Amino acid sequence: MKDFIEKVPITEIDARAWKNPLHTNHPVKKDSNTTHIRIVYDCSCHGNPDLPSLNDCLSSAPPILNKLTTILTRFRLGKYGITTDIEKAFLQVRLDNDDRDATRFFWLSDSTDPTSELIMYRFKVVLFGATCSPFILNSTLLKHLSMNQSKVATILQEDLYVDNVLSSMNSEEATIKYFNESRELLKQGGFNLRSWMSNSDKLRDLALSEKVLDSDKETKILGMRWDAESDTLSFAETKQLKMDTQLTKQMNPADLQTRGLTASQFEDSTLWMNGPQWLTDDRKYHRTRDTQK
Repeated sequence: MKDFIEKVPITEIDARAWKNPLHTNHPVKKDSNTTHIRIVYDCSCHGNPDLPSLNDCLSSAPPILNKLTTILTRFRLGKYGITTDIEKAFLQVRLDNDDRDATRFFWLSDSTDPTSELIMYRFKVVLFGATCSPFILNSTLLKHLSMNQSKVATILQEDLYVDNVLSSMNSEEATIKYFNESRELLKQGGFNLRSWMSNSDKLRDLALSEKVLDSDKETKILGMRWDAESDTLSFAETKQLKMDTQLTKQMNPADLQTRGLTASQFEDSTLWMNGPQWLTDDRKYHRTRDTQK
């Protein structure tokens, strides 16, 4: 963790006091062999209802992402599919020294004792939960790749989606060359490509020998699942009940409490008292019926 965060020196705590320090939201459990639990910071949280959150103060520039449909379509063109991702991608991008104070947060001096003294830290790198983080990561990667005129740099620019890469080749020799050259190119920028998977036996054997093979039976590829050995794609069926639970914060009554609400705001909140509009306005929101049993 020493590469990602640092203690705020005592002499600086009052010098540039950040009056609305970040709050840890919750640990996110991931269905992955590489990252089991990840702490995500709620940068939209208002520690004080009268003060802006960190995300309110940040620019939410477009993250410069390639189109999902284009990447998934191109992934299916070649005979051999290849997937990989960048290890701890966000944490490899450093924050400017002048910007680090905006990412201050408190942590227990003894994580096993909830009553222990609070210590103030700040991030040295881009963090999960900040609205500008995807843009910073992708602009950094694209800048690094644009400085190289090789074919592999062009492929990576086209096949990159946040920290995931989906490519395809027409020969196993091409997959091996791509594996070696792409790893070396991103290594020069401080990034490590891991969790490789392919329907090419040669590439899987090479990735295994280099200890960067994805050990999952099925590989997640941007909302779908790929069984590389049988070379089949699948996706989970979304039922109506699950769809109804995915509410934006403008329609989610519970979000009011998690973001901070004064007593008067709570009393005047029609969203909390009556629920979202779509529950009662049948003219604007037509009712649907789940016919699945």
